[in-house]
Amino acid sequence: MGLRFDPVGGGQFKQVVSQIMEAESQPIKALQKKKSNEEARLKLFNEFKSKFSGLDKAMAELGGFRKFRELKVDLGDGSSLVSVTIDKEKAEPGQYSIEISDIAARTSIISNGFDDPNDNVLGMGFITLKSENGGSVDVYVDDKDSSLNGIASVINRNSDSPVRASVIKDATDPDTPWKLLLTAKKDGLGFQVETPDFNFMDGSKDLYVDDSKDAKNAEVVLDGFPVEVDSNDINDFLPGVNLHLKQARPDQPFIISITEDVQKMAGKMKGLVENLNQVMQFIVKQNTIDQTTDTSNTFAGDGTLQTFEYRLRNILHQGFTIEESASGRSSVMFLSQLGVEFDKTGSLSFKEDKFNKALEKDFDLVAQALAGPTGLVNQLRGFIDSYMRSGSGVFQGKEKGIHSRIDSIDQQIEQKTNYLDKKRESLVSQFSRLEATIGNMQRQQQYLSATLPGAGSGGSVISQLLGG
Repeated sequence: MGLRFDPVGGGQFKQVVSQIMEAESQPIKALQKKKSNEEARLKLFNEFKSKFSGLDKAMAELGGFRKFRELKVDLGDGSSLVSVTIDKEKAEPGQYSIEISDIAARTSIISNGFDDPNDNVLGMGFITLKSENGGSVDVYVDDKDSSLNGIASVINRNSDSPVRASVIKDATDPDTPWKLLLTAKKDGLGFQVETPDFNFMDGSKDLYVDDSKDAKNAEVVLDGFPVEVDSNDINDFLPGVNLHLKQARPDQPFIISITEDVQKMAGKMKGLVENLNQVMQFIVKQNTIDQTTDTSNTFAGDGTLQTFEYRLRNILHQGFTIEESASGRSSVMFLSQLGVEFDKTGSLSFKEDKFNKALEKDFDLVAQALAGPTGLVNQLRGFIDSYMRSGSGVFQGKEKGIHSRIDSIDQQIEQKTNYLDKKRESLVSQFSRLEATIGNMQRQQQYLSATLPGAGSGGSVISQLLGG
């Protein structure tokens, strides 16, 4: 029997090429595995870095005396009379007696009545609105806007107008209930608006001022002293304390009490502890291994992480310098005195009650220990910055190293892939030539078998060479 030959692409030659290429591609698979491990390490590293975004935010909340301190306001029975906002950077704790004798008012002007607010009955002309600084604004009205609603719309579209216009319904006179109301844009005598002039012609009805109310300032009594203020919104009535007067209640003072918000400050400390735990727990998890752990794609045993954890724990164990204002003596405060301690698992615990008591006993000393120049936050920030600083930080160098190794592996894979592509082309070319050669030999065998005596017995040399 002659040699049986299957065409390349579907038979034994294709199988031979595949086997050769499979063997040749093993180094690429090893590189891809190595790259996968480095990518897994990079993913873990990015996860680790993400822990610091929360920690940065928590430290920012404690980064300085004013940042750390939180204040709250108790208005007692004055909550219906006034609302208060505080700028904690400027305000100070204290108690103040407040009495609202009168609230500020805006100039208001009301017109005579009309039976329909949409009837164009005023003709055409203009309204002169007199502003608080002695100037004036002319608002022109044409025929299509010569109704009450039309005039109100024209006035409100004019950004220079010192008043806002509204059309109201006054049921006092059911025949002509619709009136134009003009109200100054701001409270107080400083924004008093004079009576406007209405100048219209060719109308079937006149527009005029029926009544007006003058602007006035607010009057409050602070700790027994009367004070006149030019608005119901009083910024920095006290340093960092802004008031919004709602209503007057003469001869009935109430107490505004501004105190440190211990609960809110404890929440900031709790947030810092939680974020520190996330960083340390990540490192502990990386170093928790057994005989089944694959350490090729983790940071198990990484010296940089171990050093970082060691130094971080040292900072948290050490004391922080404080100076008593009364005596001027310096001493050291430990986090354990503030309810922050390491538990048996190596994580930080936070006893809020202990922290609150320390704050209530001496806020200044606690603030020094946490937010002072040599306090916890500044020491943490300097330490972490040495690792995370862009360009020169230790962790940034480690990240660059991972990226560099991945890039190097990619280059090696590309080089070996190009080599394999050329190898495949060479093998296909060689086997294609071999296929052609064997095909010619098969045709020669068939020719000889048909023409030579005895060739059909299959005993010829050519037949034997070809596998017959």
